[in-house]
Amino acid sequence: MSSSLLINISNDATSTIVTLSGRIDEDSHFDAITSSSADVFIFDFENVTLINSCGVREWINLVNTIIKKSKIIYRHCPQIMIEQMNMVQGFLPEGATIESFYAPYFDPDQDKEVKILISLSEVTGKKAPVKNNEKGTELEFDALEAQYFNFIK
Repeated sequence: MSSSLLINISNDATSTIVTLSGRIDEDSHFDAITSSSADVFIFDFENVTLINSCGVREWINLVNTIIKKSKIIYRHCPQIMIEQMNMVQGFLPEGATIESFYAPYFDPDQDKEVKILISLSEVTGKKAPVKNNEKGTELEFDALEAQYFNFIK
C-alpha cells in the first residue's frame, strides 16, 4: 500500500523547501528528503491533513537525521502539527525554528472557528495576538493559550 503523502522538493538560493501534502503515517517514506543535502531545510506543512503515531515516529527519525547537518525551519504548521509539538518530545527538535503556524480563532460574525496564520514573532508571552475579521470585528482565540503555545520555548 502506498502512502498518501506527497512530497515536493524545490530549492531557492539558500535552502531546500519541502512541501508536504496529505497524511504522515506508517506508509510515509522520506528517502527523497534524506538523500538531499542542504544547509537549510524548510518544511511547509500547510497541506498536511493527518499525522498518526507511526507518522510521528517516522517524522522524529527524519528530523533527528537532518538536524545533525542542517538547520530546520517549520512553515505553515496546521493545528495537528502544533498538537504534536506540544505532546511529543523531539517532534520539534532542539535548534529547529518555527516560521509560521495556524491558530484557532472564533469569528462571532460567522459563528464558527477559523484558522489564522500567524508568525512566531507575533506571539508575546505565550499570548495570542489580536486578530480581526474582514469587518474589523475582533476574533476570540479558541484554545487555552498556555497549552496551545506550549511549544514556544
